[in-house]
Amino acid sequence: MSPRLIIYMISRIRDEFHKHLNLELKEKGLSPLTTTHADILFALVKKKKAQMQEIAKMINRDKSTLTALVDKLEVLGFVSRTKDSEDQRIVHLELTPKASSIRPVLLGISRSLVNNLYRGFTEDEKKNWFVC
Repeated sequence: MSPRLIIYMISRIRDEFHKHLNLELKEKGLSPLTTTHADILFALVKKKKAQMQEIAKMINRDKSTLTALVDKLEVLGFVSRTKDSEDQRIVHLELTPKASSIRPVLLGISRSLVNNLYRGFTEDEKKNWFVC
């Protein structure tokens, strides 16, 4: 398979993934959120509390982009920011009770995305998917 075709296929998979995620967010009443907002929420579901810089690395965004995204999540009531008690330059993020209440919804969306990713694969293929 040519490198061009591989890149094209990866791009198509990413587009389909985002389309599915946006549809799921809309169906669950979370349409103000984008896929990148969801990335932040998913990261915080895993980490509970994390530094902004850590989340930026986890979702592969620069800190200035993350700041704008977190601003919106904060306005929507999904995350809170707290400054580190020892170093005021460090900002911690954590889910609010409102976001924690939608945690099962986020996990359901995640499960749905994984199920769609593996649709059509046998159990053996699923187990060996990332084995080279």
